[in-house]
This record gives sequence, structure tokens and C-alpha cells, in this order.
Amino acid sequence: NARYRFFLFSDVLVYAHKSSAGDYKIHEELPLYLLKITDKFTGAARKTNRAFHIRHPRKSFMVFAVDEATKISWMEAINEAVSKDMERKARLEGARLASAAVER
Repeated sequence: NARYRFFLFSDVLVYAHKSSAGDYKIHEELPLYLLKITDKFTGAARKTNRAFHIRHPRKSFMVFAVDEATKISWMEAINEAVSKDMERKARLEGARLASAAVER
């Protein structure tokens, strides 16, 4: 059972562990546009209301929050960040296509 600290940015979810020196060592950086989360589990994980699953092509794992309220808060924050990142990427792609059409 490793303990990780999560850092949510506008385009990436980073998780890290605290080293013996007291600094954080990054374990993985997961781009949000490929990230999915769910709290639907079976078996032992279903017995707690504080677990959710992070799925990404690079890494997939279960997260246990300290309590259900924290889990809900993190899930909402991650889902909102994913949505905003997807909207931003769609706007950028739209601008790129419009620019390419004007240059022709």
C-alpha cells in the first residue's frame, strides 16, 4: 500500500511520493485528455465509499481517499479539469483548422 500525493493541474494529473529527504519524487504524469475515473467497483473495494479508479493508457490504479467527502471532491475536480482540458484542446484545434483554411 503505497502512499502518494496527487497534484491536479489544468492539463495533467501528477502523483508523487515523499522521499526520505522530505521532497516529492514524481511517480507519473498523466495527461488529462486520456484520463477516465470511476467509483464503480466490486468485491472488497465496494465495501468502502472512499475508493475510486483512475484509468489511463499509461497507468490504471485504485485511489483511496481519506473519506467519502474527499473522494467526491477529487472526482468532481478531476472530471471538471478533464472537461476543461478537452474544451481547450477542441478550441485550439478549431483555431488551427480555421487558420489553415485562411492560408489556402
